[in-house]
Amino acid sequence: MNKKLFFTAAAIPAALMVPTVAGAVGADTALVTVSGNNKVNETLKASIENLPANSIVNAYQWYYVDGSNDSKNKPISSATSASFTIPVEAAGKAVFVEATTTKGDKYKSEPRTINDLDLSITAPKINSSSNYAVPGELVQVAGAIVTDEAGAKLQSNQITYSYQWFYKVGENATIIEGATSDTYRIPNNALKDGITDIMVRVQAKVGTSFVESDVSDVKTISNEPSDSMIQEIEKLINDNKYNATSLESFQAEVTALEGKYQALSTAAKANVKNYDVLKRAVADVELISKLNEKVDKVNEVNEKDLPKYLKEIDEAYDKLDLLQRSLDLNDALYNSIKNILKDPTDIDEFKEVRRLNQAIVELLKHENSFVTYVPTSIEALQTAVETIEKDIAKLSQTYRATVQNQTILSDAKSDIKKVEQFIKLFDKLSQNDSPSKQVTTAKSIRTAYEKLTYKQLQLVQKNYMHTLLQAENAENSQIERLNKEIDSYVGDVDDSYPIDPSVDSWQGHVNNVNRIINEYKGLTKNSAAKIVGYERIVTLQKDFKAADKIIKDMNAYQKLSETPGVAESKLKTNYTNVLKAYNKLTSLQQSLVYNVNDFLLNTPTISVDVNGKEPADKAAALALKADIDKFANVTKYTFAQFETAVNAATTKYKSLSSAGRKYVTNYYLLTAASKDLSGVKSFHKKVQTAREETDAAKQAKKIQTVETAYAKLPANQQYLAKQQYEDLLNNRLEDGNAPDITTLNNEIASIVSNDTYTVSMERIKVLSTQYNKLSSSDKKRITNAAILTTAVADVKKVESFMKTYEKSFISNPTTVIKAFAKLTSKQMSLVSPEIRQAIIDKDKDQQQSNEIALKLVESINLLLVNGEYIDDLETKVKEIRAAYDNLSASEKSVVKNYSNLTQAENDLKKVAEVHALYVPSTGENAPERKAWQTAYGKLSKKLEILYKKMYPTDL
Repeated sequence: MNKKLFFTAAAIPAALMVPTVAGAVGADTALVTVSGNNKVNETLKASIENLPANSIVNAYQWYYVDGSNDSKNKPISSATSASFTIPVEAAGKAVFVEATTTKGDKYKSEPRTINDLDLSITAPKINSSSNYAVPGELVQVAGAIVTDEAGAKLQSNQITYSYQWFYKVGENATIIEGATSDTYRIPNNALKDGITDIMVRVQAKVGTSFVESDVSDVKTISNEPSDSMIQEIEKLINDNKYNATSLESFQAEVTALEGKYQALSTAAKANVKNYDVLKRAVADVELISKLNEKVDKVNEVNEKDLPKYLKEIDEAYDKLDLLQRSLDLNDALYNSIKNILKDPTDIDEFKEVRRLNQAIVELLKHENSFVTYVPTSIEALQTAVETIEKDIAKLSQTYRATVQNQTILSDAKSDIKKVEQFIKLFDKLSQNDSPSKQVTTAKSIRTAYEKLTYKQLQLVQKNYMHTLLQAENAENSQIERLNKEIDSYVGDVDDSYPIDPSVDSWQGHVNNVNRIINEYKGLTKNSAAKIVGYERIVTLQKDFKAADKIIKDMNAYQKLSETPGVAESKLKTNYTNVLKAYNKLTSLQQSLVYNVNDFLLNTPTISVDVNGKEPADKAAALALKADIDKFANVTKYTFAQFETAVNAATTKYKSLSSAGRKYVTNYYLLTAASKDLSGVKSFHKKVQTAREETDAAKQAKKIQTVETAYAKLPANQQYLAKQQYEDLLNNRLEDGNAPDITTLNNEIASIVSNDTYTVSMERIKVLSTQYNKLSSSDKKRITNAAILTTAVADVKKVESFMKTYEKSFISNPTTVIKAFAKLTSKQMSLVSPEIRQAIIDKDKDQQQSNEIALKLVESINLLLVNGEYIDDLETKVKEIRAAYDNLSASEKSVVKNYSNLTQAENDLKKVAEVHALYVPSTGENAPERKAWQTAYGKLSKKLEILYKKMYPTDL
């Protein structure tokens, strides 16, 4: 066996392999056989079992037989497999299959004739929404089922339908032009055009075969569904009322009608022109049913929500028109609502209103042109307010609004809240806190306290104020101690500090001063302002540092002088440098140098080397040296004497020879004296400038400059300048306008007492002017400056209030009263007692019960009795209107139910407008009568009853 052929064959699917068959027939015999049913849509299958052995088929083709000549046979498109599904086009035709092998051999089957189609079709039907077809409705063909009598199973996509619609004319029918689809829209004017019966015929085509149906049954065109629905809806209403014997039966009726309507076709629905009546009836039934349910559940509503719930019921019923109310048979729902809304006795309610008005006014008392609460604690005031509010809540909705002065209640609650917030601030205060923290916390509490109004202040218990004062004074003992300590160091000093430091006490003094300064820095601002001499203790701290350096330098010199072998020149230089540094210290600084005497007594020994030749002016030089030694103690000189002596010594020194000058070994003292002389002269110029100033205020500033300069002068210069310095201070110009610091500070402290100002706004302004004239350093001495700052701010607030008072008190006193109530206790005290009393009197007038207005409120409430207007309403409304118009603006504000009066006026107008449309019922005025009926039907129950009272003959 050829291996190549074997492998090739092995790769071919087994279905195409023909096994060796014993006794195979010859090539001229039809070796391909076909099995299957010769019907459309059945499948024929080719079999190649009889082909020669080892034949490999690689292609099939099915053909239509067209005569005896093979060349005329037509291959069937896409029919190229062993199986073949018979298409409808093959009906009545002969087909065969041809198999081709890999060698090119072709084998045919015997032809097979496909059965012809024998089509049949059932009669069509016309589908519509009911037994009738409605103008405008879209009807559709149903039925018209196509089958093959020979048994072929036809598929829907193989059938093509065509349609023709007809309408009957007598016993005949005529085609409807253009009506050739499976649906037909009946014209809206069909009945008008005489089209009352329609039919349809269907034709079907399968391949080349045709079949035509019989004509369908007749479908009658009619408005019958819509007409009957319209008639049934019309029966729902009669004379602008529903034809209802009970709500339940009427609900069942409209529900059934709604179901029938929804079952109609869209076209039929469109013909029901009065459907809105049915739609409203359904909605009205639901509305009345829900309102009945709400009334039935009144007992389930909690007391808090009941007023709102009843109001909703009342308003809902009041919105019903006559048609809707016709479902409230025998006024059952109306009477139920009247019963649950029945007003309490007006007389009793008015007595309660008057009692509550008086109770509210009695919460306040007026003393010394101030208003305070009668209850003296927030707890008592809270109880009183809550009691009154509970009693107000017990009143009917109508009468709650007539309770006057409820702003007093709201103000009281606001005041209680603010006082509670103020008291809560004390939670931050603890005696365990450091004094500075207590003072800081107390300051914030004090700030809040000063913002309270006079009424609020009276509600703060005294124990809180005692706690606040304790906290504010927490630093007092510390302040007193620090002042004593500072005074012991820098008090009453002139040229020296009142301490006598030694090597043993030095560090203790330094530590004490540092501690005092640190404690000062830890004080609050107000407490720090009470410390006297802080600037001087800071100066002492600096002087300690300056003196400490000199002390160390002097000790170093002493140690150097005791060291053997130190050169004479080195000792002299060191001594001179230390002495120069010492001389630069101020008198106060020098008073701290405790080792100065040891230093001065240990002057270095200075040898003069002249190479064995004494100069001729040696004696003069030694005499000059003796004179210069005297400069070491300037206290023996006046400035003039010192100047003369220094100048003379300088001249003498310059006249000496070079060898002679060597004997003036203390020349450094002359140099230092010259510098002191120059420094004092410069200082004298500043003194002279200040002395020549003729303006007292300006001279005071220049003297401050001189004082600062004097404090910085070295000790010798301070002594030499002291005479002119003190002369300047003792003969300064007197400033008649300059305030005395102590007097000003004390007066500022006295402007407040018991949370009220004891002086006028004008005096506060004067004090402010005096304070502003002070220098920066003097302002720091005013420890009560914060009191003045607050007072100035309060003056501005009160001045703003007074503008409001002058502008509005007569025309709009309420605005002034409200503005006055917002002032703090201290601010109120700046308003003159006369003005305060005028405001209080006006406020009391407004708080008094207005009997005329209250009676008017009562009259307005009596216009309605159990939800119905009284008889002769029009006359009563006119009387009330005239009385109301005569009230003042403040009296009118008491009439909280004024809207009820305007409502009654509007209701009278509405009823009159409906009456104006009235015409009696005659055959000639149907439109006018209809207009009146429509307007009357829109009246609420309340207005319907009013109409019957006012125009009984119309009904």
